[in-house]
Amino acid sequence: MIRRFEYRCWPDAIELSNDEVRLVVVPAIGRIMHYGFRKETNILWENPEWFGKILPKDGFFQEKGKPVWANFGGDKIWPMDQKDFGKVNGRDWPPDHWLDGGTHEAGLQDDCVIITSPVSRYCGARSIREIRLNPGGTRVSIKQTLEKVHAAADPRLEPIAHTIWNITQIRMPEQTLFNLNPKSKLPGGYKIYEEAPWGSENFFVDKKAGCFLPLATKWQKAGADSDFWLAAIVSQTAIAELFRLDESGQYPDGGISASVFTCPEYAELELMSPTACLLPGQKLHFEIAWEMKSLPPEAGNAEKRRLAALDWLAGRA
Repeated sequence: MIRRFEYRCWPDAIELSNDEVRLVVVPAIGRIMHYGFRKETNILWENPEWFGKILPKDGFFQEKGKPVWANFGGDKIWPMDQKDFGKVNGRDWPPDHWLDGGTHEAGLQDDCVIITSPVSRYCGARSIREIRLNPGGTRVSIKQTLEKVHAAADPRLEPIAHTIWNITQIRMPEQTLFNLNPKSKLPGGYKIYEEAPWGSENFFVDKKAGCFLPLATKWQKAGADSDFWLAAIVSQTAIAELFRLDESGQYPDGGISASVFTCPEYAELELMSPTACLLPGQKLHFEIAWEMKSLPPEAGNAEKRRLAALDWLAGRA
């Protein structure tokens, strides 16, 4: 079922639902804001400080004359590796507001919601996301396209290495899980980011999967050249983001296809497509899917929940 309604004071939100789950897309801020079992808590993290707000016409909010990131929460994409923000966007932070926060055009096609971002004045690209909820079960399919419409604001930067960098902010998980690549080129099959060296204390391997634990007081980040899935356990629910690794592709961030960022308020599940230097008129595609699983009541501690989740995830590889 699909309906339009007001969500968190944003008009014209679109809800997709079946007998098990509901999903809410908010075109006014260009993202998915709700994914959860019917009548249960949202798995995605939402920032109540930004409820109902829409980016101003100049594209971003300001504080003391400086741009401020509108951290709405939910799920959205970036069009390039974060290390390239400074040269393409003219600043290292916040991200490209045309894709991350800008009002998207929305359309309905059968059982599918399609949201299209404005064309970025920085990189000259726009995103097109086709979001579909299966008639039964929890599966959400997200077909994503990055289309290069024109050259970057500074054409000397072309060709820009674009990627579809998918970022899903979720409520604070108990643990996050990586499907480690047995053919990985990374030491141990994963990477702990140098900016957060304490993360190494919270990453361990169990049943050939990487387990990354959040911290209540500091931010940390880990990544891997994973295939098939990236997952988290929130309360008694496992959420999986499903994708495929292109072994012939060049991945951003030093070859990372999946990463997790955690901070005291939330965590981010991040999936990346291979990079591509797009010319105007060319497109980059990246398809992912989400699924959820209620873990059994007898999985009463972190280890049992992890084993139950890994058993479920084994069927997704």
